[in-house]
Parts: sequence; C-alpha cells; structure tokens
Amino acid sequence: MKFPQYPSGNQGQQLQRVLDGKRKLAVVARELPPGYSTNLSRLGLASEWQDTIRGSIQAAMQRRGFYSIVDLDSRDRRYQELAHAQSGMTMNQLRIGRELAVESILFVRMTALPRVECKIEEVTDLSTAALQLAMAAASKGQNSGEAQYKKPTGVTYLTVFVEATLVNVETGRSISFSNTAPHRLENDVGNTQCPSQLKAFDEAMQMVGTEIAKNLSPEVVTFYIPLADDTDGLRGGDPDRVSAFLEEGIKWAEEGNFDEAARNWERALDESGGTSASALWNLGAYYWYSGDMEMAQDYFDRALRNAEPGWMDDKRYVWTLFKKEKERIQKEGY
Repeated sequence: MKFPQYPSGNQGQQLQRVLDGKRKLAVVARELPPGYSTNLSRLGLASEWQDTIRGSIQAAMQRRGFYSIVDLDSRDRRYQELAHAQSGMTMNQLRIGRELAVESILFVRMTALPRVECKIEEVTDLSTAALQLAMAAASKGQNSGEAQYKKPTGVTYLTVFVEATLVNVETGRSISFSNTAPHRLENDVGNTQCPSQLKAFDEAMQMVGTEIAKNLSPEVVTFYIPLADDTDGLRGGDPDRVSAFLEEGIKWAEEGNFDEAARNWERALDESGGTSASALWNLGAYYWYSGDMEMAQDYFDRALRNAEPGWMDDKRYVWTLFKKEKERIQKEGY
C-alpha cells in the first residue's frame, strides 16, 4: 500500500494545508541578485546556478515520489518571467502558473553569497586504523592508541544560503524553507590542502536540493499490510476449506494477482457463512489497495465484529493508519 507521508510536526501540517492535495509542481530558480554572478566567479564558483539548483531539486522531489514535475524548459519565455522577479508572488505570476497548467510553484532564490571556510582537522585514516587494529589483535590487545591513525587533513566547509518557497497557484498559500547548513568536504587523509571549492559548491547544491525536498515534499512510502490465514472463531463451514481458500488467496497476492486473491477470500467467506474474520480482513485490505475506501471500511468493520478477543492485537496499527488515510483522501481527493 502506498501513501504520502508528510514531514513531522508543524512543518508537515502546514505543508498539507498549502498543498491541499495538489501534485503538479514546477520548480523556478530566481535570477541571482545584481553582483552575485561576479562575486561567485571571484570565489571560483559556478555563476550559472539556476539549472544546477533546479535539476538538484527536481531529482530530489522525484525520488520522494509525490509530485508530478511539470517541465518548463519548452516554455522558456514564461519561465524567465517567473524567474525574473526577486521577491513575492505577484498576481501576474499566479496567472502564468495557471496558464502553464501547474498547481504549485516552488520558487528558489539565493539569499546571500556562499560562505567558504578552510579548516585543518584530525581525520581517521581507515586503512591505517584497520591495520593497527589487526596488529593489536595479534599482539593480544596492545595498541598504540587512536592518535596513531588520525592525521591532519584539509576540510572545506561551504554554505549555500537558499530560500525555497512553495506556492499553491489556486489559493496563493505558501510555505518556505531556508538552508543555512554547511556542506563538509574533506581531502584525502593526510593532505592538508583544502579540497576544491567548486567541487564543494556542486555537492552543496545537491545537498540543498535534498533538504528542500525533505521539508517541502511528502514522501510516498510503501506500507505492507499483514494478511490473515487463521480460522479462529468460525461459526460455520469447514475450517480446513476456509483455511485452504485463505492460503490460496495469499499465494495469489504474493504473486501480485490481487483480483484472484480476492476471489479466493470471497470463497473463504462464503464457506464460513460470513463469519471468517481473516477473510473479511483480507478483503478489507484488497479494497484499500483498490482505492475503494468505503468498501474497505465495511469489511474491516465486519472483521472487527467477528474477531475473537485479542485477534486484532497485531493489526491495530494498520487499522489506525487506514482511518488516517481515509480522512486524508476525503479531504484531499486522492
């Protein structure tokens, strides 16, 4: 079963309100403020940042599986109109967003020039450490200490200051996330020269894309629902036949043929005279998988009514999750 999982806490609640179930997203990187390109070049960093940050964010968003990314490359003039403004979400930009058939727009801008720091730190040489540990084991635990395999090493810390604002095109509601965390890039152990700033910048942009996605996108997660094959509490039918139909249905489900699985669970339910909690539970899972939440609710409710005391102990978390997911779908529409 797949469903979107929002970030925890207030951030996730606000994101859910802003999105309102909308999934068609366009990513727009704002043009750099005046003078930034020159200063980035002076620092030895890539001045053409828009394509890089947009690609990083889109890739990170796609990995989370929630948004349908709308490609604006073929509509360059409209994209440039969106990217040109340095602040705010104007009515004209909302109109362009609707024209481009997107439901939400993620605006990204650099809020300050990147900060670069070069430090010398003690870094563990893993190959030397492994060798010394092996030697220590051979000499019955005697070793020369951790300091022997730590070496002064050059480390570059590079911070890309970025603000990302997600805007619902229909309502104008928005939510923002700002990155102020540095990316750490260390040189080969023992090399006290600091690593390339350009490499650190490229990696920092990828890190920022991932952080933006973590904070401004739900993640579609796969949830496995336990299926039941016991015959506890039957008040009719042949328990062996009921059990055989239940097990056959589970085998079909494991092969990915859920319709055939449901047919076998229906047979189990018929054989039991409608009293098999396992068959009712499995059919509830089937209708949940099929997207028919009302039928799923009906079968789950019947399973609860027919179940023996304690039968639901290992299934309560599934039942709780189902109710939350049903409420979300009723609110968002999918």
